[in-house]
Amino acid sequence: MRAAPRAEDVETALALLFPKDVAVSVVEIGAAGPELFPEEQASLPAAVPAPLAEFAAGRQAARRAMAALGHEGVPVPMGADRAPIWPPGLSGSISHAGGMAAAVLRSGPPLGLDLEADEPLDSGLWPIICSEPELGVLPATDRGLAVRHVFAAKEAVYKAQFPLTGRVIGFDAVAIMFRNSEFNACFLQGAGPIPEGFEMHGRIARAGGLILAGVAT
Repeated sequence: MRAAPRAEDVETALALLFPKDVAVSVVEIGAAGPELFPEEQASLPAAVPAPLAEFAAGRQAARRAMAALGHEGVPVPMGADRAPIWPPGLSGSISHAGGMAAAVLRSGPPLGLDLEADEPLDSGLWPIICSEPELGVLPATDRGLAVRHVFAAKEAVYKAQFPLTGRVIGFDAVAIMFRNSEFNACFLQGAGPIPEGFEMHGRIARAGGLILAGVAT
């Protein structure tokens, strides 16, 4: 089954953010029914319709990515920390925004993915997401949109580091520096096996009304 036109645009752009060994899939939320394994349903005991639709679309995208890698579709339940529990040997990340659900998957080190609406963030959120030095290098015009890009990058970094550290880190834990469509994330605080000063690298793009951020460790 081919993705819908908007989903295809997002999927094409997303694939360019990751290495060739990463399978990418994007589906529209609500385009299909919530076909979930019992293990997945059990991880959502109090689900209401909207989160259930997002969850189901994310798992559908994950199974499409598994098929692209030649793997049988298997359950991806949600852990107590709300992170996906991937089958042994696979690493992945799932994100939802703007009616889209996306999954990236590979046999290898952890991945981080974030989708965000391509809209400015309210100025009251800027100092929560960005440090003063980070804000200082962002453009004066469309700064709210630039902060949204920083937010997406930090979310992708968070998802990439969590399987390595098991740590919940805040926005102040990393500093983001953009260079065109790429970004560098420097850890300002150590987290488990990740030392202070460690760097992760990612890419960012815009497609289908969304901001897309990806990190491959």
